Amino acid sequence: MKMETKSTHILVVDDNLENLKMVAGILKDHNYLISLAQSGRNALEQLKELTLPSIILLDIMMPEMDGYEVCAEIKKNVLWKDIPIIFLTAKNQSEDLVKGFELGGVDYILKPFNNNELIVRIKNHIELYQAKNEIKEINRTRDKMYSIIAHDIRSPFAGIIQTLNIINAGYINKTEPEFDQILIELNNRTKCTYSLLENLLEWTKAQSTGIEVKKIIIPLYEIAQEAITLLSNNAELKSIILKLDGNDSILALGDRNMIFTIIRNLISNAIKFTPVSGKILVSIEEDADWSFIKVSDSGVGMNQDTIDGIFIKNEFISSKGTNSEGGTGLGLVLVKDFVKRNGGTIQVDSKEGIGTTMIIKLQKK
Repeated sequence: MKMETKSTHILVVDDNLENLKMVAGILKDHNYLISLAQSGRNALEQLKELTLPSIILLDIMMPEMDGYEVCAEIKKNVLWKDIPIIFLTAKNQSEDLVKGFELGGVDYILKPFNNNELIVRIKNHIELYQAKNEIKEINRTRDKMYSIIAHDIRSPFAGIIQTLNIINAGYINKTEPEFDQILIELNNRTKCTYSLLENLLEWTKAQSTGIEVKKIIIPLYEIAQEAITLLSNNAELKSIILKLDGNDSILALGDRNMIFTIIRNLISNAIKFTPVSGKILVSIEEDADWSFIKVSDSGVGMNQDTIDGIFIKNEFISSKGTNSEGGTGLGLVLVKDFVKRNGGTIQVDSKEGIGTTMIIKLQKK
């Protein structure tokens, strides 16, 4: 059974229904979402089915499966093991309390409960749990950034430097036909690396709470045209037809630089996953209340698992392009973040072997 509130989720486990009601009564005025389980096995089942709680209040003395056994099972599960567990107990012998801590419990509360003590202990451990999760996310973000710098930026620069050294050493005759192709390839590598640097800088800035979204009325067609002009050479190198369609008077409410970054990354991604001689269409559309940016390609498409992964926060989904182009997945992470910051939504329609359409919906005013 559940008591619906607005915020943090707490799972309370006790075989005594009166105890469950009492704890729920104490917590009901403190903005918590409360789930109640009358047995250890029921608690484990709820953990499989419900949104994971931020804390578990766990009675020790229960039939069939006591609190120690439940705690041990929770700590074995990679998805549950970090959830803080506070034991509810009438046992105050030191060996009982030590056993709970050894199994992974973070605290204990003696029965009968002191209401204020219960609330304060729960609040403190929830804040600590949330702080640990934030630190994990910060470390994950930092590690990803270091990985991008160490590999995805260093490697292209190493190739560029090596090629330039070969040219400067005179191993390639500047009058030979392949010399022009080498220059084109160098130019392409430089542009790709610069684009990656731009994304990295924008993404790093976006991780800061101080980023400012400057929303104004902006011309979507004009911004899309700028992005296409920037990326047209990349499309030409793969003989891809890149077109812009729509009404040049369509406007939207958003941060101009962020919307440009969104469109640039969507087109760049489409070029990457569209084969030679493919087609990409950028459409600017509107209805009564919303403006739309659609980027459709005749590329490789995506399966449902890949599509679902796109919408996981800070999930970097990277794979080689149709010409073995590298990537970090950073562009789509930026797109998701910037769309959200501008009050928009993103939709993906894709079929493997047929192509993908990315649809951005933005407010008109």
